[in-house]
Amino acid sequence: MKICIVGGGSSGWMTATTICQLLDFNELTLIESPDSPISGVGESTAELISKWIDLIDIDIQEMVKCTEGSLKHSIKFTNFFQKNSGSFHYPFGDVRFDPKTWWSNRKQYELNEYAQYLNPLALVAEGGKFDTTSPFSFHFDAVKFGHFLKENYCYQANHITANVIGCDKDSSGIKSLHLDNENKIEADLFIDCTGFRSLLLGEYLEEPFIPFDHLIPNDTAWATQVPYSDKEKQLVAYTECTAIDNGWVWNIPLWKRIGTGYVYSSKHVSDEDAKQEFIEHLKSKGYDTSDCKFKKISMRIGRHQRTFVKNVVAIGLSAGFIEPLESNGLFTVHENLIDLWKTLRRGKPSQFMKDLYNSSTANAFDEFAEFIAIHYALTQRDDTDYWSDIFNKSYELNTEHSIDIYGLRAFELELYKKSSYDNTHAGFHYIASGMDVCAYTNPDASQEDIKNMETENARWKDTVEKLPSVFEVLKDLNDDTT
Repeated sequence: MKICIVGGGSSGWMTATTICQLLDFNELTLIESPDSPISGVGESTAELISKWIDLIDIDIQEMVKCTEGSLKHSIKFTNFFQKNSGSFHYPFGDVRFDPKTWWSNRKQYELNEYAQYLNPLALVAEGGKFDTTSPFSFHFDAVKFGHFLKENYCYQANHITANVIGCDKDSSGIKSLHLDNENKIEADLFIDCTGFRSLLLGEYLEEPFIPFDHLIPNDTAWATQVPYSDKEKQLVAYTECTAIDNGWVWNIPLWKRIGTGYVYSSKHVSDEDAKQEFIEHLKSKGYDTSDCKFKKISMRIGRHQRTFVKNVVAIGLSAGFIEPLESNGLFTVHENLIDLWKTLRRGKPSQFMKDLYNSSTANAFDEFAEFIAIHYALTQRDDTDYWSDIFNKSYELNTEHSIDIYGLRAFELELYKKSSYDNTHAGFHYIASGMDVCAYTNPDASQEDIKNMETENARWKDTVEKLPSVFEVLKDLNDDTT
């Protein structure tokens, strides 16, 4: 099978890596436009990327070092519940106690302590420490990540630098692509990694696009990079998401700098006013913005109706996007690539296998969109027009838009039916509890259970104090202190 990938960046080179390392093929070509550099965002990952890394057998230490990366145990949410309400964590790994134990004694605890009593990794992350024996994920420089994959895992790929300017089509899909260097590329399978443009699937095959604006309020972002002012303190083991007037700001600490961006709603604030809000926020945190270069990103929020159509499959932003919250961009890339490997591992896929793939990816996008929507739907903020509109938003729970995976439709039942909340392997209960939502009518736990939880929490705190900081772990890995 001859395969052609259009587009580089993280999605393109992750796709090429998956094909080179896991699939049989006759020829693999990757076409990368010289006019479309890697955006440099998409620098945070979720815990499940480890499945893809293990499947490829990537050297983790080499990857972190070559990408100037860092390590994370958690995602921290600040001021999402109320303005100036503080923070709560969504740590990786499993809970150690039944959530009912914490809720049964709720009046004795601070709201932001929920995760810290149930999962020691919340304490590890909040303390700036790192535990090499516990679940973790990564932050990395997106440009360097693409180069790392290209140089180490894609040596079988024929890399062409050119623009695609047209195509030949027939009833089976795309026959060939025309390049601006006058070459023509033929393939049995074309993979679209062209970002929001979705050149092959959206533009050439005209596959319908389903927007998620009924769930997601944001559509634009400003992104930049800031230097450390106190690296040992600011290099933490979590991604921080801070809600401000018209959206939220991400903060991603890498080894040599911090990646940051403001995700906002263009319906509520102009681009220039949003940029100024972002700058003022960074300054309030003590960051030097004098040399910052700001990149505006217009986001296409939603998914294509199908992502595998005829002989074209879209991976990454060309398939769909929700918004950057919860590292959704790279999450869908590695999860879709695992599905694509399952679809192609026997060779040319039948229509049935394509249908299975489309069903899986559509459900994944829709479920994740509802999970992201929960972060907004549970807010108590109404201090700006943006937050007031979210607070008063109706989610049309009885329409076909609602899937009842993460609890949106369950609002009309008896507060979530507890199904999503009780799934402690997923993150819903951390988000809900961080916003003071309890699914239990009368949470009950024995005094012995409460005492055991509190005793264990005290032991965790002692253990965390003895762990190395993230800075110390990465300094040893990078063998320098710069």
